[in-house]
Amino acid sequence: MKKGTIFLFLLFVTFIILTGCVTTLESYKPQNPDEAATKNLLLKWESTWNSHDVQGHLALWNENANIMYGKDRKIASKKEYVNILPERMKAVPKIKLGPPKIKTSDNKADATVDMKMGSYQAPTTYHLVKEGESWSIMSWDY
Repeated sequence: MKKGTIFLFLLFVTFIILTGCVTTLESYKPQNPDEAATKNLLLKWESTWNSHDVQGHLALWNENANIMYGKDRKIASKKEYVNILPERMKAVPKIKLGPPKIKTSDNKADATVDMKMGSYQAPTTYHLVKEGESWSIMSWDY
C-alpha cells in the first residue's frame, strides 16, 4: 500500500472510532438516582421547549426560580416568565442539549451541558433543587 492510502485509511478508522465515542444527553448513563432524575428533567426541558409546550416547560421551573433570558441576561420570576416564554420559544430555533456533567449534593444539583441553538453553541448550567421527591430548576447560567 502507498503511504497516502495508509494515511487515508488510518484517518477514516480514527474518524469512525471518535464518532462512536460521541455521547448525547439521551445516551448519558446516570451514576445514581439523583443523576437519573436530573437527566430526565433536562430531557423534559428540551422536549417541552422544542414542542413549544409553554405549560409543560413552566412546570419544570421551581416556583421561586430566577430565570435568566435573552442576550442581556435579564432575570425574571416564574410569574413574569409566563408572559415572556411564548415569544422566546417562537424566536429561538430548536434546542439540543449535549451530554451533562452533573454534580449532586443533598437536595441540590448542578448540570452543565452544551446547548445548541442552530449554529450557536454555549455551555449552560442548570441549578436544580429537590423538594420532597421532586426536582425542579431554580436558575440557569449561560
